[in-house]
Amino acid sequence: MKDILTIIKKELTRFFTDYRMLGAMIIPGILIYVIYSFLGPAINSNMSTSKDYKYQVYVINKDETIISSLEEAFKVAEYNVEILEATDLGLIEDAVANENTDLIIEFNNDTTPISINLYYNSARTESQTIYSFTTGFLNSIQVDPVDYKFTYTPNDLASEEQISSSIISMLLPFLIMIFLCTGVMSVAPESIAGEKDRGTIATLLVTPLKRTDLAIGKIISLSIISLVGGISSFIGTILSLPKLTNSGSMQLFYSALDYVYLLLIIISVLFFFVGIYSICSAMAKSVKEASAYSTPIMILVMIVAVLSMFGNAPTDNLGIYFIPVYNSAIAMSGILALDINIAGVVISIVSNIVYSIVFAVILGKMFNSEKVMFNK
Repeated sequence: MKDILTIIKKELTRFFTDYRMLGAMIIPGILIYVIYSFLGPAINSNMSTSKDYKYQVYVINKDETIISSLEEAFKVAEYNVEILEATDLGLIEDAVANENTDLIIEFNNDTTPISINLYYNSARTESQTIYSFTTGFLNSIQVDPVDYKFTYTPNDLASEEQISSSIISMLLPFLIMIFLCTGVMSVAPESIAGEKDRGTIATLLVTPLKRTDLAIGKIISLSIISLVGGISSFIGTILSLPKLTNSGSMQLFYSALDYVYLLLIIISVLFFFVGIYSICSAMAKSVKEASAYSTPIMILVMIVAVLSMFGNAPTDNLGIYFIPVYNSAIAMSGILALDINIAGVVISIVSNIVYSIVFAVILGKMFNSEKVMFNK
């Protein structure tokens, strides 16, 4: 029993005096707290429409009683709504279908009770929001059949292309980012920390080869290995799109240029992951420790990827495209949503490459540090 207690004391002392390993174990708990504290409100914020947004609602054959009550409901709910009258349904229908306006309310006063047609676009967040509020209002006043006698019929003008691209743009960037991150995470710890584990790092460092060149060689080889996974993810993405949209055509609604942009983003963010995981591997004493360092990064990537699922992509705020990981997810969402922001895509690719170069420089300095490489 005494020997067992001695071993337990030795192992616990080793663990609790190794601040790097202890930190790696504690950080995931902190990040989980951040997820629950920040992720929910952030998702709700991203899924909702900006308070400054001005909705456009067109009314045909206006019923004064219902529209006056609806206007008052909009004001109480603090919706900024512009109600316009129209006569040409076909013209306004095209505007809703093309996501240029939000809702059409058409009254047919020749029927008893009055029939109302609502035209909206479920692929557009603003249109879906104001449509949902309007139907909720109509349902609430239908309980008073004396003042309000009507029926209403919803008409979703979103095309199959818009609905499919909306689903794809929300789901695929999240999956791609996770697959790329886990792919690099599976090979990076072995590259440098593995050399420390095997005791071969000292042999490599005493060779005539410059340590900076050694670091660059490591990061390039890791990039090539990871690139295989990246290209595999890209091919898998292309092949999965027809299945995801129930389309038999490989052409779908994406052009060859869209696929090129998608591939360039995947490659650039892959280099980013290689750089940051290489640094984690160089910091660690062993593969196990490197894997522990990698876990918080994986959690952060998951948080960012989830946020991108509920964001409005693409965004005109070009500053967003400088944020690592999030920039790539948002840029991919824009491409897949058929609403590409070319400037944002270019900024994302270039910034990812710049970050990767910075990581390579940092790794080179780490290789030149005896304290880091031999964990002194």
